[in-house]
Amino acid sequence: MTEPQRSPTWSRRDFLATGAAVIGGAGTASQRRQTATPLLKAAINGSRQAGSHPALPVTPEDCARDAAAVVRAGAGAIHVHVRGADGGQSIAPTDVARTLQAMRAAAPGTLVGISTTFQIVGDAARRHAIVGEWTVLPDFTSVNFNEEGAVALAELLISRGVGIEAGLFDAAAARACVDGGLATRCLRLMLEPRGATVQDRLRNVAEMEAVLDASGTRIPRLLHGSADAAWPLIDEAARRGYQTRAGLEDTLVLPDGTTARDNAQIVAEAARRIAAARGA
Repeated sequence: MTEPQRSPTWSRRDFLATGAAVIGGAGTASQRRQTATPLLKAAINGSRQAGSHPALPVTPEDCARDAAAVVRAGAGAIHVHVRGADGGQSIAPTDVARTLQAMRAAAPGTLVGISTTFQIVGDAARRHAIVGEWTVLPDFTSVNFNEEGAVALAELLISRGVGIEAGLFDAAAARACVDGGLATRCLRLMLEPRGATVQDRLRNVAEMEAVLDASGTRIPRLLHGSADAAWPLIDEAARRGYQTRAGLEDTLVLPDGTTARDNAQIVAEAARRIAAARGA
C-alpha cells in the first residue's frame, strides 16, 4: 500500500502556527490571551457557487493562485473547499490530491486544510470511507461536531496524522467534542457562532466556552463569523487574542461595505485590523 503524501514539516510548523505553547495569563480560561501573534487563516471559497464573486477560486489553479496571494497578504494557513471537475464540492481522493498539490507548489511551507462538511457527501459512513482513501493528506481538516459521525471521522484523521479543526456552532457541538475526547486533541477549536445579531452570536460563544472551560482544555481557539458578522467577529477575535480567519468564504465585502477585489484584499485588511488591535 502506498504511503499517503503529507506535508513533511507539519508537526513543527503547526506547533508554531497555533501558538499552543503560549496560551496563558490571568483570569478564566475563556479570558486568556495568546502572547504571540494569533494565527490568521484564509478561508478562500467555502460552499459558494462559481460566479458568486468574480475572483472566487474554484479550480486547483485558481486555489493555487490565491494561496500564494493570501500568504503574501498575511495569512499563516489556508482553508479550502475542494471542488470536482463539475465545480461542486468534493472530498474525492483525486480532487483532494490535485488541489493540495497545486496549492502547496504555489505556497510551499504554508499549512493547507480542507473541509469535510457533511453536505458534500450527505452520508456519514460514505464520507468516512472516502476520507480513508485519501492518498495526499491535508495538514488539517475541519470537522463539524454537530454532524453525524464527527467523532469517528476526527479519530480516523488523527490516526493518519491530520490535524483537526473542531467546528463548533453551539454548546451541544462543544459538548459532543468534549464528550468524544477530542477537545484536548484537536489542532484548534473553531468557534462558529450562530445568531440573528452579533450580540446573539457572542452569547452563543459564551455558551460554548462555558462547556470548553469546564473541560479544562487549553487548545487554541479560533473565532470567526460570516456575512454581516464577519468583520465584527474578526475584530472581537483580535481583541481577545484569539485566532481568526478571513476570506471570500465568510464575506464578499470589506468593512466599509464595498465589494472586495479578492481574497488577498480581505486577508490584508484583516491583518491590518489585528495589528491595530494589538498596537503593532
